[in-house]
Amino acid sequence: MSRSEVMEAVLSGLLGAMNDAVTVIDNEGTVLYWNRVAEETYGINGKDIIGRKIGDFFQRESIMLFQVMESGRAVYQVYHEPRPGMHVMINAAPIADAAGKTIGALSIERDVSSYVKLSAEMYHHPEGQPLLPAVFPARLLQRVKTVFSLGQPLLLSGEGGVGRTSMAEWLHRSAGRSGRFVMVSCGTVPEGMLEAELFGYQGKEERPGKLDLAAEGTLYLKDMDALPPAMQEKLAAMLRTSRFERLGGTASVPLQCRICGSVGPQAAGEEAGRLLPSLRYAFQLYTVPPLRERKQDLPELCRLFLDQAASKAGMTGPELAPDALAAVLAYDWPGNLSQLRNAMEYAVAAASGSGTVTSAQLPENARLRTLNELTEPDLPLSVHSGEWERARIAETLERANGNKAKAARMLQISRGALYYKLKQYGLE
Repeated sequence: MSRSEVMEAVLSGLLGAMNDAVTVIDNEGTVLYWNRVAEETYGINGKDIIGRKIGDFFQRESIMLFQVMESGRAVYQVYHEPRPGMHVMINAAPIADAAGKTIGALSIERDVSSYVKLSAEMYHHPEGQPLLPAVFPARLLQRVKTVFSLGQPLLLSGEGGVGRTSMAEWLHRSAGRSGRFVMVSCGTVPEGMLEAELFGYQGKEERPGKLDLAAEGTLYLKDMDALPPAMQEKLAAMLRTSRFERLGGTASVPLQCRICGSVGPQAAGEEAGRLLPSLRYAFQLYTVPPLRERKQDLPELCRLFLDQAASKAGMTGPELAPDALAAVLAYDWPGNLSQLRNAMEYAVAAASGSGTVTSAQLPENARLRTLNELTEPDLPLSVHSGEWERARIAETLERANGNKAKAARMLQISRGALYYKLKQYGLE
């Protein structure tokens, strides 16, 4: 075999082994390749589509691929609902020869229907819950709750917006502490005032510090890695002995509160150097995961935030449409809970009481480009009626549980006419 034949065989094997539907066309729109997953996804056998125009089967997909070839630019994460209940994410790219001339295009389509369906079921979970503890993984909550109930100092690591402060407040409430929850933002208190702020001051008269105010409660040290080294050493000594001295005083004061701190994801590592080992190892460290690692929690979180935002406006919380749900799941949410909450508040306002939030009503950075939007300007008018008919037939078949005779009666057409249209629209 020649090198080119070997590479062709390798490429064919690679595309065939993929778990996504793959289509390859030439620059005339003729289908050159149609893999096993594409057959299973769309119910069209390779021998029936290879060698024919892609537009004979998929008008919008054909337009998109020609747009990609014409522009020379790939498109990613394009959402499409080919038929009711089916959801796919499409990546498409031009194919060029060694001279850079465009000779075709390929699309890779991932069927995310089961993911969207499962997420929708989670979204419609019947009972409403308070924001906490629903926003955190149950296993993490149980571990940190056990540590906190034993009185051990707890250090929460994580990115901004993951909810470290909210978790500390929940731990304080769940422990049934009789004292207050007192927070100190370590990065905002001037260095010269930190010691008196935390430990209090002993002069002609005694001035209590945050440790006193949190007696029988919880002191939460936000951004603890921002503390200067001398203050970190003093805190570490306090945690070793469970006692401290006020600024200007000599009397030893017993520690009467529980301590919880937070740091960024880098500050907790041994190599970071911002947090002294003497203080780091005085705490039990737990990491609160970012939303991009908690996709399974997104539907419930969206429902909670939508309900909260709508409640403030005296409205019933809207639901996420399938395209909006797919968009939420596809986005990484770098701002975590804070960004997601803000996006759901934006969506409630954009939906204007309609009861349903679409992808277009999410903030721009979280929206998905849809195949309909991408191809609408170039779509012939005659296609619109065909798409509507195809969608109606597919929906009726689903309602009839696949019984074609029943579906024909519901559509008020003959069984023969239904079979013809099923073949016409690739719904067999």
